[in-house]
Amino acid sequence: MVRSRAEYLINKLISNTLTGKELDELLEGLGKDETLQEYSPILENYFNELVEEERSPSNSEPTIKPDDETALTRSKRPSLPIRTFYTDYRGIAAFVTLLFSLGTLYYFFATGNSTLPIALNQPKTATFAPNTPTKEETVPRGKRKSLRLSDGSVVKLNSDTKIRFPNAFGQAVRTVALQGEAFFDVERDESKPFVISVGNLRIKVLGTSFNVKNYDDENEVEITVRSGRVSVNLNAQSSTPIILIKDQKLIYSKSTESFRITDVNAVQESSWVNGSLQFNNTPMISVERTLEKWYDVDIIIENKTLYQTSFTGVHLNESLDSMLESITYAIDAQYEINGKTVIIRN
Repeated sequence: MVRSRAEYLINKLISNTLTGKELDELLEGLGKDETLQEYSPILENYFNELVEEERSPSNSEPTIKPDDETALTRSKRPSLPIRTFYTDYRGIAAFVTLLFSLGTLYYFFATGNSTLPIALNQPKTATFAPNTPTKEETVPRGKRKSLRLSDGSVVKLNSDTKIRFPNAFGQAVRTVALQGEAFFDVERDESKPFVISVGNLRIKVLGTSFNVKNYDDENEVEITVRSGRVSVNLNAQSSTPIILIKDQKLIYSKSTESFRITDVNAVQESSWVNGSLQFNNTPMISVERTLEKWYDVDIIIENKTLYQTSFTGVHLNESLDSMLESITYAIDAQYEINGKTVIIRN
């Protein structure tokens, strides 16, 4: 019978049945002295039993079915010195953390889940295979960049964007992590899905083109499909993906964890890749954030009532002055540029 939350979590750890939230809870408990001591006696008891089983002369090998991988894994555990775990409960934490990592990998590969979990406590970093050399590209505000990945896929990065990816993709999956906005033109490979880690979302494709927008200072994540099909999992453990087709956009709210799907013109939605900024009744707060990233400026709107306005317009490779002229004319305001600071007032 489970007598405590700590014992419940450890039992589920051993059986590889922890949920994502329970994994977080267990690691958080092992990382704090005040709660770690609650786990210590339970772990000692478990490892005592394990060591006694291994040392017992009468202990016979259990019968294992070929498909019983969990039993097979347990039967092969090496015997462990008891004093290692008795003398310092921090040693227990280290061992269980390692056991947890192995258990997590077992869970995702044994269940055939092709999406990889986010590294715990690092929600914006994808999990890459151990010892895999990775590269990170960062595009500052006011700049844009295009790069080609090792599989031939082309990624165009918008301003204030960061992407991390392996120098060479592995045999099973092509995984990248994105923060900011990027347009992906993915080379088709049905044997090796292309997976993008975007916060808690997982985007999986075989070969298609689509735009992903995920900025830290914005509450919504946007995924717009220009060609093909895109599969979206709302979290790492989600078993029911959302399928998007051409000219569909998924808008996910980080605060409410809800989403909606709308029909759009995907070419217009991703027009920034050609140097064009397009606004369609866009709220002023969104226009402000877009201009700050695009032109590398800080905008101060003195009269907050201007945030109640919206703006519509198409601008191709226009200067900051030209853009501000159009916007302030439309909302009946004036602007002033001081270095990298723009002040907009009535």
